[in-house]
Amino acid sequence: MKRIIISTPGRACLFGEHMDWCRYYVLPIAIDMRSYLEATPNNKPSTIEVYSYPPFDTYAKYNLKNLSIDPKSDLKYPGAVIKAMLQKGYLKGNESLKLRFMKAQQVSQVTNNNNLKDLPVKKGLSSSAAISVATAAAIDLVLKHSHNNLTSQETPNEQDLVEYASLAYTGERKILGINCGQMDQFASAFGSILFIDCRTEPAKVERINPKTEIPLVIGDTKQSKDTPRILAWLGERFRKREPDFMEGLQGIVQVVLEAKKELSKANPNLYKIGELMNLNQYYLAKYLKVSGDCPISPNKLDKLIQAALNAGALGAKLSGSGGGGCMIALCLPQDTEKVAKAI
Repeated sequence: MKRIIISTPGRACLFGEHMDWCRYYVLPIAIDMRSYLEATPNNKPSTIEVYSYPPFDTYAKYNLKNLSIDPKSDLKYPGAVIKAMLQKGYLKGNESLKLRFMKAQQVSQVTNNNNLKDLPVKKGLSSSAAISVATAAAIDLVLKHSHNNLTSQETPNEQDLVEYASLAYTGERKILGINCGQMDQFASAFGSILFIDCRTEPAKVERINPKTEIPLVIGDTKQSKDTPRILAWLGERFRKREPDFMEGLQGIVQVVLEAKKELSKANPNLYKIGELMNLNQYYLAKYLKVSGDCPISPNKLDKLIQAALNAGALGAKLSGSGGGGCMIALCLPQDTEKVAKAI
């Protein structure tokens, strides 16, 4: 087998930021921006080499007999997934692989698909989870098919997707110590629109298939954010059961359940979904304090959200951990360009 190329989507959180690590419910939607990872056998025993491209760290080497991870490296996420795969027996320690992260343009040249888009990092669109899921899937698939070709039509089954998401979550949460939940990893592994019950490990996933278009616009503040620091701050407030945080949590959980009910209808009411998005944003801004006046990372999220609403968006909210990154706006189909221009 010469090589495989894995692609994994980012996600926008329609409803329920931070409810995954609080062990409640979330409702994410996959987006059409992806991470791309090529995997090939190598000739260096007990070694997995990882290559990337500027402006990120471009190389890391992981010795499977004595694995160490540089916590400051951009490639710590593949390293953590490799360690999780060693711990859980997916890797025996004698494998030899090369992983190479690719840009959409490079993949387009291989696949003749010119509609591919790169997933940006540190924007609240789940780039770390996409990288981690891609690593787990690529290693598993290249080893399974080391003696035969993986066809382009072949896709992992549902249990495989659960395993890839769980390995990615283990790498991020339990090995790197990031206070994340399971939403991002499962959203990237499964794609689509999901209702994810994070009260158990692994999380329970329910696909939602509305029979109507859900037109979304993503707005970028152009401000990076320190997600680990924001999550650590929120985690401390949750552990102390801070009244503001707990009131916001209870409100958001109810919003997620109402949104699931509406999106599960044959023809969901976009106006109702927009109202729920606005309510979700209210709790995030006032009680969790992760929007524009976030004390950890002040940002322009509120400005973009208000611009979208003023231009006719039905609902708008931040997406991801907050403190910068991206927001999303729900629009009527005819209003997407107008809302995008306002943002």
